Order: sequence, then C-alpha cells, then structure tokens
Amino acid sequence: MKKVIKNILMTLPFVIMGCQDETERITLDSPQDTMGLKVSSSDVVLNQDLGNEEAISFTWGSAANRGEGTKLTYYFKMDMADNNFETSIAKVEIPEGVQSISYTHKEMNALLNGWKVTAGETAMLEAEIIAEVSGGSVYMKPEISKVQFSVTGYNIAPRDLFIVGSAVEGMDATKALKMNEVLSEQKYEWGGHLEQGDFKFIKSRTSLTPSYTKGADNNTLVYNETDGGTLFHIDKKGYYFITVDVENLTIASKYPENKYEQVWAVGNATPADWDIMSAVELKRINNIQFVYEGDLYEGELKFPLELREDWNIPYLMPKTHHTEPGGDNTMEYVEKDKAGTHDYKWKITESQTGIYKIILDTYLMEITFEKKPKIEIPDDLDIKAVWMTGSATATKWDTPFKIAFQYNPDEKKGTFVWEGHLDPGEIKFPLSNTEGFECDYLMPVVNGTSVTEAEKMERRNYPDSGMNDFKWKVDEACNYKISLNVIDMTVKFEKLP
Repeated sequence: MKKVIKNILMTLPFVIMGCQDETERITLDSPQDTMGLKVSSSDVVLNQDLGNEEAISFTWGSAANRGEGTKLTYYFKMDMADNNFETSIAKVEIPEGVQSISYTHKEMNALLNGWKVTAGETAMLEAEIIAEVSGGSVYMKPEISKVQFSVTGYNIAPRDLFIVGSAVEGMDATKALKMNEVLSEQKYEWGGHLEQGDFKFIKSRTSLTPSYTKGADNNTLVYNETDGGTLFHIDKKGYYFITVDVENLTIASKYPENKYEQVWAVGNATPADWDIMSAVELKRINNIQFVYEGDLYEGELKFPLELREDWNIPYLMPKTHHTEPGGDNTMEYVEKDKAGTHDYKWKITESQTGIYKIILDTYLMEITFEKKPKIEIPDDLDIKAVWMTGSATATKWDTPFKIAFQYNPDEKKGTFVWEGHLDPGEIKFPLSNTEGFECDYLMPVVNGTSVTEAEKMERRNYPDSGMNDFKWKVDEACNYKISLNVIDMTVKFEKLP
C-alpha cells in the first residue's frame, strides 16, 4: 500500500508540469493601438502665476470595436517614465463619450512634488489610456496607448492676499493689511480690529484690482479682474478672525467672545517697576485685544490679569523665558497656582529700549511689539524732553523718572503729549531724569490747581525755594490725555473713555 502511494506522489510533479506547459502555450496578443494618445506639448514648463490655467492636455481616438455585446471603458494613468506605472496616480475613469483629459500648472507641479522631483528640474513622464473590455463571452486584453513627455516644475513662492476698505485703513492699496498664507495660494487667515465699514481682498499693495468681493452671500467670494463687485460690510466694530479660501471661493468670519476683563503690565521694564499694585493697565481696544503705549526700559515684564499683593494671580507670559521683541510672538495663559514655578518674562535689552506700542491678541494668543521711530525735535525749542512724577502716577515719586512725554509733530509746534491712567493724587513735570529731584520742572501757576481747571504752567527750579514745589491735583481716577505746549506754556488735561 505504501509503495502505491509513493508511486502516485512521484508522478504528481509531472502532471503539474504538464499542465503548466499547456497553460504557457496559450497566449493572447495585445490589440493594435488605434487610439493614438497625443499630448498637447512634449516639453512643458510650469508657471506658478498660471496656477489654475491648463498646462497640459491629452487626447485620443476610439479603441477598436471588440464585437457584439462588449463595452469599452477608458482609464487614464500617469507616472514617471519607464517606471512600469508603479508610482502612478490613481487610475482615472473617463466618462462615456469623453476623449480628453487636462491638468493645470498647479496640479502638475503638485504631482512632481509627490514624485520627489526637485523644483526647477525637468522630469520625463509617461501617460497611458487604457480601453478595458467587458461583456464578452471570453476574456480580451485591453487596448493601451502610451506617450512620453517632459515637464519642468517650479519652486512654490508665497502669494500674498490683503484686506482693504473703510473697515480697515481706507480704500488705499498701499495701506492694505496682509493676511497669513496658511495653505499655498489657497487658504488665508487674518485676525484683527475692523471698524464699521466695507472691505474686500486684493493681491498686492499696488492696485485695487483684481479683487475678491462678496458672492451670493456672506460665506462666498467672487473674483473680479476689474473694478466692481459688492463689498463685504461690517455693522459691529471689533475684533474679527477671517478665513478665506480663494480656490473654493469661500469666506468664514468669527467675532470671538472676550476672555479677560483687564490686563496690566508689570516689571522693571515698565514705569511700574515691580510694584504690583502700581502695574500699568492696558487699554482694551476691542472684544479681544489690549494695547500698551509708552516707554520700555532695560529689564523684564509680564502681564498680570489681577492685582494682589501676594502675586498669586494668573498671568499672560511668553512661552520661552526672556523672549525679546522680534522673537517668538506667541504667549500663554498661566494659572495663578502655577505662576510661582513658571515665572517666564519678556526681556528688553539696553539697545531695545524706547517708546513702544504693544498689542496683546488674546484670541490668537500673540503679542506684537512695535517700536516707534525716534521723533526729531526742533532745534529751536528750549525744552526738548518732559517727564511726569507724582503720587497720582504708577511710579509715584520714584527716581529716576520713567514716565516720558512724547513730542507730537502733528500738533502745534512745541507740543508734548502723554496718554495713560492717573489715580487721585499730585503730579508735576520734571525736565530731566538724571539729576534726581533737583532739576527744573513745569508746574502750575497756583499750587493745588485741579487738572480740570489747568490752563497755564511755569518753568521753575526745585529746590530754589519752598515756593518752587507747586503741583497739580488729580481728583478722579481716569485715563487722561495730557498736552503740554512748551512755547506758549499751556497745559490741557482731557479725560479718555
């Protein structure tokens, strides 16, 4: 019995080999190419500026008829040349009756990037059209037509988009606000303050056209090559976060809710130094943003969200300790119980000191340091610098004096201006911050004059006599704008909202 089984097993390979030999002898010839696949250009150079325009197209004729009851379905493939289509794009089924397919400059450049072709280099590609047969009684090989061609790609450069209109800086292209390009040539974002008014989107700061304006509703865009179109409108001024997709022609707008009621600045880089209860309050300019305008000195600063003597309060801090202006612009919320072990601060170096406008964006959690350019003061002015000191100020009577007035060339010649918060108390205006208290001051004509009645001032030296220590009196805690004219010796206090 074992001998019989062994004999059967020994004969099996010959049976299998015999079957294989018989299968190999059955071959199907590939059908002749009657489609004649053609490419619009055998040497294509892509151009980013022509992104959505046609770069290349393919056309073909009908495949040979395969007999009654059969149906032909056409498929298109494309890959690097001589690669046997192993890294081909996904097979594209061609709709019935269609005998062409095309790709834009942007689409072709994206394909080259996917095949790891270096930008600017020329690559040989290959395309094929496949006519597959179905419905016949026997299997029939598809008809295939191929063509090779070269393509040169480009390095993707940023493509800007700007907001312009009465809701921002007016209908002046040079003052348009730049959006952030988050998806090359397609998706843009911007967060900031919008006034009640209109706006649209433009491609450069040199022309108001072409532009994107309002489409069928507030969520759609329309592209205009020339003037025209309906502008988007803002009824309620405040902070908005806008997302635009210029390829899908969509727009989304958010009006975020306020996170924080008040923000202060504290640190030896600020006039308040490290006196937490004298921290300088930032002005809230809309539902999300706060601004500080004034001097920054060599030192550190952070932004408390409450004021308490024990410093156990929440803060806005940099993500990296001692971040400087111009560095990482992101910030983070630090809970009060963690502030002691995570005491990060911004750092101002000696070369960075000056007058700043700082904007805190509590939606994007970003900080912007904008150093104001030095203003040239006329040579013929006897007084070229003015400071402020007093119990009504954040720095009290500390020296050297830190609160400086800024010369304003847009107002009457000789005018220095300061804006900020004053508490009830006294103030006067020293003309030096290097000589301690013994220097010249601008003082009221009558000691104790209320700021609400202030009109004239005099220059006096302290401590020449006891009569030379006159001060103005602040009765109400408020934000003020103080204007001093050192030519006609006038002073004006204005309450701010």
